[in-house]
Amino acid sequence: MTAPLGPLSLRPFALRDATTVERWLCGFGLSLPGGLLRHQWPQRLLADPRIEARIASVSGRDVGFLRLDTGPDFVAEVTLVVDPDCRRQGLGTAMFAGVLRLARSIHIHRLVVSIDLRNEPALDFFADQGFLDEGLVAGRLRMGRLVHAGDHQPPLEIEA
Repeated sequence: MTAPLGPLSLRPFALRDATTVERWLCGFGLSLPGGLLRHQWPQRLLADPRIEARIASVSGRDVGFLRLDTGPDFVAEVTLVVDPDCRRQGLGTAMFAGVLRLARSIHIHRLVVSIDLRNEPALDFFADQGFLDEGLVAGRLRMGRLVHAGDHQPPLEIEA
């Protein structure tokens, strides 16, 4: 793995990003909504106040997409996608650091991901980020981690 070519920045997702992100979401183990909703996903993403979506850029080039979809319990489902041409450069790890900063800023307690069992790179990546196996849901592995947990260490137990 090599270091990214420059500092990674995150900016809000905009409608103009939809075509690029859609290409990235059509990869193995990823998907877009089906049926009539397929062409409305960017508008729905932007209209939903529970969703935070960002585009990751390095040196002016868009290299990834991340999304936090937060429930009323302050648990957020994470989507993190790196442009296939930019993988294996540490961008996913840098983007995940941005996910954690964003999650903390909006008071999210836990993060969860749902991963196709055949997507070994994603399974390994999220395990490396401290996510733990929570079992199968609809044929996909659900993994989760606390936002404040770090480097595979359990969260501190605080007694009142």
